[in-house]
Amino acid sequence: MFHLSNYHGSEQADEAMNVELPAASEQDLSHVITANRVYNYQTTHHFFVGDESTVELFNAFKGIALQNDHEYFGILELHPEYEAVLSMLKLLIDSVPELPESPGYNAIQWMEDMHPNCWMAWKNATFYLSGGATLISRFQQYLVQKQVSLEQIIVIN
Repeated sequence: MFHLSNYHGSEQADEAMNVELPAASEQDLSHVITANRVYNYQTTHHFFVGDESTVELFNAFKGIALQNDHEYFGILELHPEYEAVLSMLKLLIDSVPELPESPGYNAIQWMEDMHPNCWMAWKNATFYLSGGATLISRFQQYLVQKQVSLEQIIVIN
């Protein structure tokens, strides 16, 4: 889940305010370690799919992508009150409302509404699926139907 208390503003603002920042939590380090372990450095496009439980992990992936001058994007199924977190973290990830009775549905609909030229740019990406088991399963099935190879899909539990 989100740990908004660990969100750090810009270094300049923090220095100007002379605020001591708390050390990274064990969970934050765990996300960074996981991201470094599973990130596919061989591809230049990375697409993230998940729910509110995956925001911090995807933020760690964002850091790796930016360090390597890679492209990243994604879709998250979120409660509306979590929208602000995406802005605070400056994640280039869209969100759709989650449907507790049908995880994955809105994320798949979002993909279906994607412009065909956009899909052409992302169809060869590495796809990282994380979050609830039903969301992961449904989205993986969707990607396979869209002729994305299983080698391009990384499931993170």
